[in-house]
Amino acid sequence: MAPNGTDTSVRPTLSTSNNINNQKTMDTVDAPPATTSASHVETTPQQPQRSSSKNWHPLNMKKESDRRKTYETWPVSFMDPHRLAAAGFYYTDQQDVVRCAFCGVEVGRWEEGDDPFRDHQRWAPSCGFVRGLSVGNIPISPNGQSESSSQTIISQDVCGPFLEIRPNAGPERGMSNGVHHASLTAEELRKHGINQSRGPDHPTFNTYEARMQSFEGWPKSLKQKPDKLSEAGFYYTGKGDQTVCFHCGGGLKDWEENDDPWVEHALWFPKCLHVVLIKGHKFIEEVHRLKKEKQPIQDIQETTVRAALGGGGGGNPSSNTNKGECVTPSTSKIEPTTKSEEKVIDDARICQICFQEERGVLFLPCGHVVACVKCAPSLSTCAVCRQPFTGTVRAFLS
Repeated sequence: MAPNGTDTSVRPTLSTSNNINNQKTMDTVDAPPATTSASHVETTPQQPQRSSSKNWHPLNMKKESDRRKTYETWPVSFMDPHRLAAAGFYYTDQQDVVRCAFCGVEVGRWEEGDDPFRDHQRWAPSCGFVRGLSVGNIPISPNGQSESSSQTIISQDVCGPFLEIRPNAGPERGMSNGVHHASLTAEELRKHGINQSRGPDHPTFNTYEARMQSFEGWPKSLKQKPDKLSEAGFYYTGKGDQTVCFHCGGGLKDWEENDDPWVEHALWFPKCLHVVLIKGHKFIEEVHRLKKEKQPIQDIQETTVRAALGGGGGGNPSSNTNKGECVTPSTSKIEPTTKSEEKVIDDARICQICFQEERGVLFLPCGHVVACVKCAPSLSTCAVCRQPFTGTVRAFLS
């Protein structure tokens, strides 16, 4: 197994140095992922177009103030147009159908009690706007004026738990008004459970579904299957067996029979946030310990890292939360459960990105906890306050 160089027609070139230190160019594509057909009405989502009665250029719809202007003839009295505009929608002038200015999904047939933002998340979960990505939204500030920057507070509050970062409650070095970790080394940050973060290199493949779709044409003779590779963060380049991580941009090829996607990802790209959040530092350290001791890397499944793997595959995520390491232990025997016995995640704890997993990542410096460990690596800004985050901490809600 070795990192691969990829064709420039597919993505930025990845060159190799000593078979491990990949140099890469940044993926400048920042468009929201394409959505599948899903809405309250029988219609195919499309990109925003000029309204037949309002001669506005589509780019204006990125301004919340301009989206509000489209609701002059809005027919539904119980649904506040300002809430719809804040949720990214503008009016199409067709019955009660609204369209997202960023992903193009159309929603209609509104009922009393509907929440525009939650319905947007439900029908277009991959939309860059609802996922908190930088899509150029210009919201309205409290004084009623449009902000000049897209990195401002969103009108819809979906924050749930909020953890305040108290400067005087912990180590004071390098801290003044909030959390400033520029003066701390990466190792010092890691000891305190803080993972330095940046946005994904290839946001087009943020979602598991998008990565799975890239594996059309994947060699069927290989033991590594698309679902496991996608879980580990890889997408297929379409050439040979070359794969690339959506977050760190690391490329791997020449897959061998016993190669495990998570193990190889941790071996070659140990700082990747996707691996750090989902597998944890214990897992990464054990991978490198076995490699250093020249033990068969596949033996990692029989070591203490099995706890971090959670039995293999996606596994139960583990990571460090403070000076100690917290690893989710695996049980020796898992009894089958019936539907009625399955754990139901409370609405206040559920991830506001996928609405499936429990929230488990705290963003720094804002302190919001809104995403699970699987969704957090795909974000570059907090889904609540729309501010870029520079660090993450594994959080366990009690």
